[in-house]
Amino acid sequence: MADDGGSDDPRLPEPEPHRRAPEAGRPWLQQNRNLALGLGCVALCGVIALAVASMVSSDRQRAKVGSPPPTSSAPPVAATPPAAPGAPEVPLPLVTEGDALDYESDDGEPRQPAKPTPPRAYTTVAQAAVESCTTASVDGLSRQIIAQARCIKPNQFVPLPSRPNLVIASQVFPYLELEAKNRLLKALDSKPKQKMTINSALRTVAQQYLVWRWSATKRCGVPLATPPGESNHEIGTALDIAEAGTWRPVLEAQQFKWLGPSDRVHFDYRGGGAAQNAGTDVMAFQKLWNRNHPEDKINEDGRYNAAVEQRLKQSPPAGFPLGASCAKSSPGKR
Repeated sequence: MADDGGSDDPRLPEPEPHRRAPEAGRPWLQQNRNLALGLGCVALCGVIALAVASMVSSDRQRAKVGSPPPTSSAPPVAATPPAAPGAPEVPLPLVTEGDALDYESDDGEPRQPAKPTPPRAYTTVAQAAVESCTTASVDGLSRQIIAQARCIKPNQFVPLPSRPNLVIASQVFPYLELEAKNRLLKALDSKPKQKMTINSALRTVAQQYLVWRWSATKRCGVPLATPPGESNHEIGTALDIAEAGTWRPVLEAQQFKWLGPSDRVHFDYRGGGAAQNAGTDVMAFQKLWNRNHPEDKINEDGRYNAAVEQRLKQSPPAGFPLGASCAKSSPGKR
C-alpha cells in the first residue's frame, strides 16, 4: 500500500523550503533610509518654524492694540559744560520781585509763589497764624516793631545798602546788626561778579510767632522753627542765602558761621564786634502795646513770656493806631 506522506526514494529531489514573497517597496526604504530621515527632520523643522511665526505675529497684534499712540517728546536738553579752571565768574541774572525763589529755609519762611497774591487783612495775629502762610500778613506790625527797635538801639537793625551783586527777596526785611552788616559788605565786595540772594535776614517777633505756630501745627511747609525770642534772625545776625555753597568760604572768612547740613542756607555772624542785643524786638513790641493800651501795660524788659504772647496774639497784623516813637516813655508795670 503506498504511503501518502511522501517517498523515501533517494532518487527524488528534496522539496525547497517555503519562502515569503518580498514586501513591496521595502528594498527602497532600506537603501534610502538616511534620505528618509533627513526629509522627516526637514518637515518637523518646518512645522516648528510655522508655529513660532504664528506666535510672534499674535504678540505683535496684541502690542499694537494695547500700546498708546506715540507722542512727541521734547528734545533733550544739552548739559552745560563745566567752566574751565581759572575762568572768570559770570554774574547770574538778577531775581526780580515777581520771580519764584527756590531756596531752603531754616526755621521759617515758606516758599513764595511765582506770583504772590496780596495778603488778606486779618483782625489779629492769632488769626493770621491760623489762616495765612506768609509772614507778609503781619507786615504793618513788623515795620512798627523795627522802627521802635531802632529807637531803642540804633545799631541793632541797620539797613543794608544796595550792591550790584546783591539780590534781596521781596518778603525780606534787609536789616542786620551793624558789625554783621559791615562784614557782609566786605564779603560782597570781594566777589563783585558773583550774585548773592538773601532769602531771610531780620525777622520780627511777630513773624517768628507765625513760623513757630506753623511748625507746631504742621502747616505751610515749615518743618522746624525756633520759639519767639530765641531766633538769631530776631537780633539781626542771621542770614539765609540761596547760593550758600558758593559764598560759604567767603562768609566764613568774615566770621559768619555756617550752621551745617541740617540747615544748609543759614549763616550766623559770630564776630567779636557783634553786640548782644537779644530781646530788642520783643521790647519794641512791649512799648508799642503799652502806648496803645495804657490800661493793660506789660513789662518792658525784652523777655518773651506768656503775657507777651497773649498780647501779641491780640495785636492787629496791620499795625497799631499809634506807631513807633523815639520819645522816652514811662516804663511799663513792674
